[in-house]
Amino acid sequence: MLVLTRQRDQSIMIGDDIEIVVIDVRGEKVRLGINAPLHVTVHRKEVYEAIHQENRAAAALHPEDLVGGATPPHRALRPQTLAAQNLGQGGLVNAPADPFLRAAIAEAHLGLAEGGLPIGAVLVREGHIIAAGHNRRVQHGDPMAHAEIDCLTRAGRQHTYKDTILYSTLMPCLLCAGAIVQFGVPRVVVGESVNFPGAGDLLRQRGVEVVDMADPHCIEMMSTFIRQHAELWNEDTGR
Repeated sequence: MLVLTRQRDQSIMIGDDIEIVVIDVRGEKVRLGINAPLHVTVHRKEVYEAIHQENRAAAALHPEDLVGGATPPHRALRPQTLAAQNLGQGGLVNAPADPFLRAAIAEAHLGLAEGGLPIGAVLVREGHIIAAGHNRRVQHGDPMAHAEIDCLTRAGRQHTYKDTILYSTLMPCLLCAGAIVQFGVPRVVVGESVNFPGAGDLLRQRGVEVVDMADPHCIEMMSTFIRQHAELWNEDTGR
């Protein structure tokens, strides 16, 4: 182990791309600023260990864990269930029974661990997850990179969406609702609409079936984030 002594505003370089800056020192606590390329994922050690622990648990998924006993997804889509960060929880407490909503929540936690908003989405066809995504607006500096848009983008070209279901941890906004209507996704399952009513009425008016699960984990996850990061949330919703 290399041990270095640094003072406030001094840096440590790791290779050519990663810079660690001492932002503040308060007693036994040190605040660090980390500048790294977007492809480098940075976690606190306890989050990193939780990811690997729950990845191993996810690897033990059995067919009966899926709705209706469907066969496991035919594509590997980061099945990890990330430990909650800044939520005061050790993982998916009160996780929903629906495996596809759980997958969307896992994506939301991934976004949170990356420093973004905890909103995740998955696209399902015939009991298989064909794409998964999460809000990457902060990570990519892209105002359009909402969770549902990211998910649809990762699905790539589809001959039709009329046989798909889109799961999202939060009621879609007008931007994402427009994409859902545009591509003809017939059914949307959302984790909650308590923190954000979104464009649920618009979706229903355009013939989309909207199922609101009112999931306690999704509600708590989003309300905690909004309370702790109001500026990011207002920026995301255009306020």
